[in-house]
Order: sequence, then structure tokens, then C-alpha cells
Amino acid sequence: MKRRPPSGLAARFLMLWTAAVLATATAFVVHLALRYRNVALGYEVGEARREQRRLLEQKRLLAIEAETLRRIPRVEAVARGALEMNVPEPARVVPMADRQHRPRRTSGRVR
Repeated sequence: MKRRPPSGLAARFLMLWTAAVLATATAFVVHLALRYRNVALGYEVGEARREQRRLLEQKRLLAIEAETLRRIPRVEAVARGALEMNVPEPARVVPMADRQHRPRRTSGRVR
């Protein structure tokens, strides 16, 4: 049997069918690319949330530590131990009420 050359209608059908297959394949590849990016973004969001939880926990622990370090017994222990400070003699303590009535003395250079 001899093959006939494709008629105008058959050539047009073949061209449209090829275009449809290419469009479908392109849409499928685009879908896969978008799906891959969506999954990758999901992993990034999960990692960011884990980092956020870790940082919030670290902030909480640091706030507790800062509060502990500000307590008077701790400050006094550091002042006496590391800084070698002592309680001042009563003569060196100036009450604030008396200070308001005394004339102010300047120390250092007067501007």
C-alpha cells in the first residue's frame, strides 16, 4: 500500500495535537516546579519556626538569669567578693534629707 501525502485537514490535526501535547507537558512541568517550591518553602517556614521557638526560650532563660543577677544578695556577694567592697562606716553615709539643705559643693572643674 502506498501512503498518501497528508491532506490539509490531517496536517492541521497533527499540528494542533502536537501543540496540545506540548502545552500539557509544559503545564505539568510548571506544576511540578511550583509544587517543589511550595514544599521547599514549607521546610523553610518550619525551620524558621523552630529557630523562633529556640530564640524565645533563650530570651526567657536570659531574662530569668538577669533577674537572678539583679537580686540584692547576689549584688552584695559580688561587691564583697570580686570587688572587695565593704559596708561604709556610718560617718561616710550621707542621708538624702540632710543633703537637700546643705549648699552644693562642686567637685572637679566648674563650668
